[in-house]
Amino acid sequence: MNNAIISWQAHRGGGEYEAPDNTMGANRYAWGLGGIPEADVRSTKDGVIVCLHDATLARTTLAPDEIKDIPVSELTFEEVSKWDAGAKFDEKFRGERVPALEDMFLEMQGRPEHMAYLDLKDVDLRQLGALIDQYGVNRQVIFTHNIQNNCIEMKRIAEGVKSMLWVGGDPERIKNTFQSALESGFRGVDQVQIHLNGDSGEQWPYEIDIEFLQYALAETAKVDVDLEVLPFRFNERSISRLLSLGIRWYATDEPARFLQCVNAWRGHG
Repeated sequence: MNNAIISWQAHRGGGEYEAPDNTMGANRYAWGLGGIPEADVRSTKDGVIVCLHDATLARTTLAPDEIKDIPVSELTFEEVSKWDAGAKFDEKFRGERVPALEDMFLEMQGRPEHMAYLDLKDVDLRQLGALIDQYGVNRQVIFTHNIQNNCIEMKRIAEGVKSMLWVGGDPERIKNTFQSALESGFRGVDQVQIHLNGDSGEQWPYEIDIEFLQYALAETAKVDVDLEVLPFRFNERSISRLLSLGIRWYATDEPARFLQCVNAWRGHG
């Protein structure tokens, strides 16, 4: 069992701690480790789809005060991409910029092993679908959002694209949202991601109870839908327990440390 294929996405590309999120450096980092980077997508004033989690440049770039707090939807791509997006994270990433989504697609073309999650922030779905079609990366893209109808629409627009419904909030909200998706037959959904909040303690560390995860795993397996979890905090013990439950898809903010935990689990088998 411990030789099972474990698939994972790097939240925001490189995760919160290991690479500057939503940069090409982060994407390459995740691909290099064997994972799938996630890019948050939003549009600039002149209609360029960029990879950026926040609505502004303030957190991740060296944009000056007169620019950093202006929504990127009110800036041109030239104004967005001119500022360093790596040095605030670590000097070794100096020179990174906010990339156009096309930059990511260019490195995916002809490389089917390079996949990407695209998390909808502020983009016209038809424009996004047209760009995916233009670069022919449809089968390498997993579109993700927390509204199921957007997953349904994206799959209708761009043939071959997969979708993931991410489910967050408190345990009651997570369970209710999952149940609604289940009752729909998981229409338009290839994966469901459940956020796991908790403190990574010695006992079961997550607010979502283990019985619900077992239930969710069983129900998704019946219809060939992947169950993915995002444990915001984890240690070797908690990852081992999740893996031993049979969960094979993960998202992580710490790709290298996550892989260390996976390898430790494999070594115990």
